[in-house]
Amino acid sequence: MVKRFPQWRRDDAAHTPRHAVDGVRARRRLLSLLLALILAAPLAGLTGRAAYAADLAPAGASVGGQSVAGMTRDEVAAVVTSQAADTTVSVTVAGQTIEIPLEQAGGSIDAVALADALIDGADLTDSTAPHFVNNAGGGSAASVDADAVAALADRIDARVGTPAVNASIQPTADGDAFEVVDGSPGRGVDRDSLTELVETATLTVTSQSIELPLEDVVPAVSDKAAEQAAAAADALIAPAVTLTGAGKTIEADAATRASWVGTTVIDGELVPVLLKESVAAWVDQAAAGIELDPISAIDNVDADGDLLEPARPAQAGLEVTNRSAVTDAIITSLDAHQPYTGELATQEVAADTEQRVVSSGTDRFAYTAAPGEKWVDINLTDSTITAYEGYEQVHGPILMNHGGPGNETITGTYQVYLSYEKQDLGCTAGWSYCQKDVHWVTYWHGNYAIHSAPWAKHFGVGADAGSHGCINLPEEEAHWYYDWAETGTVVVSHY
Repeated sequence: MVKRFPQWRRDDAAHTPRHAVDGVRARRRLLSLLLALILAAPLAGLTGRAAYAADLAPAGASVGGQSVAGMTRDEVAAVVTSQAADTTVSVTVAGQTIEIPLEQAGGSIDAVALADALIDGADLTDSTAPHFVNNAGGGSAASVDADAVAALADRIDARVGTPAVNASIQPTADGDAFEVVDGSPGRGVDRDSLTELVETATLTVTSQSIELPLEDVVPAVSDKAAEQAAAAADALIAPAVTLTGAGKTIEADAATRASWVGTTVIDGELVPVLLKESVAAWVDQAAAGIELDPISAIDNVDADGDLLEPARPAQAGLEVTNRSAVTDAIITSLDAHQPYTGELATQEVAADTEQRVVSSGTDRFAYTAAPGEKWVDINLTDSTITAYEGYEQVHGPILMNHGGPGNETITGTYQVYLSYEKQDLGCTAGWSYCQKDVHWVTYWHGNYAIHSAPWAKHFGVGADAGSHGCINLPEEEAHWYYDWAETGTVVVSHY
């Protein structure tokens, strides 16, 4: 059984009169009101501190003349952003006024950081405050980029004055050393006054203007400083630089090394420096001289994809793998005034195999041959030479080099008419070259011959246009054709 109690009021239970209860309640409300007033009284004169405690801008806080008192950080930052966008720097010189946005003048304001500083009680009129530094990138709320201020001064000088010209250095006519290019004084505005103007605009987030006179301006880099820089640059390029790779040696002459040098100005001193991009460009050029694209093999196939005969052999390519490391090593050595000798490391690049669909009949050949007839196919498109007996390949195809622009290999059907085991090529009046003791020379028309080319490091597409019209082959291949192609053997040259 659940026991239920009657519902009754405390004043009823205590038999307290109704008017007495009401009086107690009134006294309690009055006491609560008095307590609230007592607690509020100490805060009445500490409005700023109360706002700070609440993470709000304190009383009297303002940005660019606009009050931000009582605003949140985000609200203050929004005001700072708006004011900074409207802030300008105006400079009047010789009756001409140049006005540009603060940011272009070099003033930089971090709205969030400046809002934090204001809420922390910062005074924007104090240039020694922790939130302000006189250089860009300092991580403070307000900063000034000295280079941007200098650029503004140069712009003003160019418009209304005469810019001073810094002394500089340049390679000599021979390119193997450096010489001084004299500087000259000018007339312009005072840099310190301009910097102070931009600082004030940045710190207070208010537009600033000033009238400045033209003054004599000396070059930031003197002739003496340039003389010292020229001597330093000469020392920088003095050591030799040599690269080897794939059997080749590449040297950077003094003029090339001089082209790697640039200069920078540090505290009025002209300092020669090695330009990494220039050194890298030379290394790339050296690498390109030994690199080869792979030559894909070509197989002649019929319409069903069945192999008829190989048309061109594959040849692996070659690529340099340490360009960046070599570039850095050259710079390190020259900076230490030490010569550099290094190797361009290479690796092979695999070649693919392509299929070329051709006729399955004898019409795919460049020559109509009798059964067993010897003939030589010179394919200038594939850069190959192949020996046939009838329509059977007996040697090749072999990669070869043919004539280049202005010395193109003739096309047509000809016959071997003369052979020499060894002969000097060119070496007479009217010829622009001379190769002594060239072996296995097989003439098939006029001065056109098949012969060895020991000077050639590579054969085939990409290296092929290197002769004066003859067919250049490796030594052993030229020897084979010399022995096989007797007088009267047909030679067909075609694209």
